Amino acid sequence: MNSLQDSFKAAMGLLPALVFMGLSSMVRGIVEPELEKRLKRKLTDWEWQYYLQENIQRAKACHQQEIVRQWRQWLVDRQIIHDFVWRR
Repeated sequence: MNSLQDSFKAAMGLLPALVFMGLSSMVRGIVEPELEKRLKRKLTDWEWQYYLQENIQRAKACHQQEIVRQWRQWLVDRQIIHDFVWRR
């Protein structure tokens, strides 16, 4: 029974990778013609991997900017509360 459970866990671990590969090929079909038009040549696999890496980096940067925006808003809110309490 344990080997069956271990096999199932291993298969579930591969599931996100398989989903990503499927989505990647689906997105490639949509994005590739535009990139090839801009490059004026066929897109290589290496360039596609670079495109994916850049998208990941962009998503990380956007997420970090959102965190910083939330921190700044939190500080502004705290300052407003502080001023309200101490400057009545």
